[in-house]
Amino acid sequence: MPNKAYIINFDKGGVLDSFDYKKFHDSLTSVEGLINWWHYLESSYIIIVNPTIYASKVGDVVRKLAPNKRVFICELNLINYDGWLPQEAWDWINKYK
Repeated sequence: MPNKAYIINFDKGGVLDSFDYKKFHDSLTSVEGLINWWHYLESSYIIIVNPTIYASKVGDVVRKLAPNKRVFICELNLINYDGWLPQEAWDWINKYK
């Protein structure tokens, strides 16, 4: 069974946002079952996880890390895409598609 990709989008706060983004990043990128991660857009992550991990489990982890943030998590198809990103972002996507 192939690995899964999920996109995690979250609502960035304004100037007074006291959310600890470094702690969020460090915790998210060390979660069990995570194979690799992508963070080329400030309020988005793409994660590659074991095939047994579902969006609800990713949601449970993110909810614990960011209980007061608005978050959207969705399984991602890395075959059909477009955008304006640095080359290393496209290289990462091509590695996991």
